[in-house]
Amino acid sequence: MIRLLKELWPAILPLLLYAAWMLHKRKHAVRQGEHMPRWVEGPWFWAVMASIVVAVACLLSLGASEKSIQGAYVPPHMQNGQLVPGRIGSP
Repeated sequence: MIRLLKELWPAILPLLLYAAWMLHKRKHAVRQGEHMPRWVEGPWFWAVMASIVVAVACLLSLGASEKSIQGAYVPPHMQNGQLVPGRIGSP
């Protein structure tokens, strides 16, 4: 879960920028005595679309950058009383 969040943090960035923008607009409206904008009045559609586009780009780049693993996985096991760690063995 943490790795997924590390890889997709750019996808959350547009929504965080929207939240910061809205907080700034609300603070400015209070200072000027104007109508305070509501959260739903903002560009939610475009913020969510930007997040989806960034998430897809992150997943595609992650998939393209992963190395191809050749061979069979040998799980950790006991050998002569010693724990042998897991590894990728030859095919």
